[in-house]
Amino acid sequence: MNPTASHLKIDVWSLLRVALPISAGSMIQFVVVLTDNFFLSQLHQSAINGAGNAALIFLTLEMLAIGSAAAFQILIARRLGEGRRDLALQIFRTSVAFHMGLGLVLMGIAAALNATVLPSLIADPEVRAVFTPFLYIRLLGMFPLTLLLAINAFYMGSARTWPILVVAGIMAGLNIVLDAAWVDGRWGFESWGPTGAAWASLSAEWTGCLVALGLVYKVIPDALISRALMQREAFGRWWRLARPLMGQLLVTIATWTTFFFLVEKVGGLELKVSHIGRNLFMLAFVVAQGMGQTARTYVSSLLGAQRENDLRPVLRRITALNLGGILLLCHGFVLYPEVLAGIFFAEPAGIAAMSSTLHVMFIAVIVYAITGIALATLQGAGATVQAFRIELVAVVFYLIAVVWMTLIEPQPVWIIWRVEWLYFATMGLGSLWFLRKGDWRNALVNN
Repeated sequence: MNPTASHLKIDVWSLLRVALPISAGSMIQFVVVLTDNFFLSQLHQSAINGAGNAALIFLTLEMLAIGSAAAFQILIARRLGEGRRDLALQIFRTSVAFHMGLGLVLMGIAAALNATVLPSLIADPEVRAVFTPFLYIRLLGMFPLTLLLAINAFYMGSARTWPILVVAGIMAGLNIVLDAAWVDGRWGFESWGPTGAAWASLSAEWTGCLVALGLVYKVIPDALISRALMQREAFGRWWRLARPLMGQLLVTIATWTTFFFLVEKVGGLELKVSHIGRNLFMLAFVVAQGMGQTARTYVSSLLGAQRENDLRPVLRRITALNLGGILLLCHGFVLYPEVLAGIFFAEPAGIAAMSSTLHVMFIAVIVYAITGIALATLQGAGATVQAFRIELVAVVFYLIAVVWMTLIEPQPVWIIWRVEWLYFATMGLGSLWFLRKGDWRNALVNN
């Protein structure tokens, strides 16, 4: 059992002990995505574009589960901060039950969309031919991944994150091996083409979920002794917290997915550059995911323990660590972009377009390093409605700019990517305004 938040340490090394396993897990996921794209890029341009668009649809729907898990994480951290572990375990059991149902619902929604609306949104028939079967396979992974998010929410909420790294490592290793076998046809296996990557991801997700369930009995042995779930009033409080989070994350990724569908109207090269850029952007996400989740947990726990005086130094340290980590992992965007581009492109036009886009992305990730922590602070305090409002404003500006630069006045891909500057800057300004002016510290209490 972890110490309560009254004894929660706030020095840099304690923060890193929470954040590093999450970031390392994200780093492993980055390697998996990079491997997927490397093998797919060896096939043909339509393979990486069709699979990339399918992955975005999958991620868009999965954002509902990610938002739900984030709300459970915030409540678990608050109850542990208050020294009420029995209630934290009730929240955990409720999250597992809720996410099992949510996973089945998301699978049904994805299947219905893939059979009707989604294929018609893709102009290139070759991309469409990859997209549809790829998504049908991937949607089978929604159930195990959604359940895994519920389990991880307890680990992050209790500031005990090493099991996340263990599960991520197993999933990544299996996915990479199966990619080589089923996409590239190594070791005597028959190459299945783009769908091989989908089957590899599906196998890794089910394996990771089963391993995570096994670890629950080791890490949280008393979690399933009782069957007690959250009371109706407590569940209503969770829903008021989760609803804006789910909406915010859904809007965020749906908007980003729209970006890629609009870029496809500009050209196939532009879409490939954007998908590679999206995956390299995960280098920033590797750090930001760990630091953002740590910020949510610490803000919620410290407020629950009435240690408000510790918030400012904690947030300063987390922001500095976030910025330093992103600079460490993303420096190649400006120092050697041609080398990174050369991994995925052979032709000079592709390398030039990718390199220019990486320059633009570098500025975006630096802004993201600061604004992401500001937004996570609001969410950790329970001010999810305010965070959702900020997101909506940023999205409106973002969509106007994207539509203008893809449909009305088409621009080179590196110019189009400047919309990320606008998005992160708007999100940061809104978050900082609420942190200075709003009563965000009592948001969860007032819910």
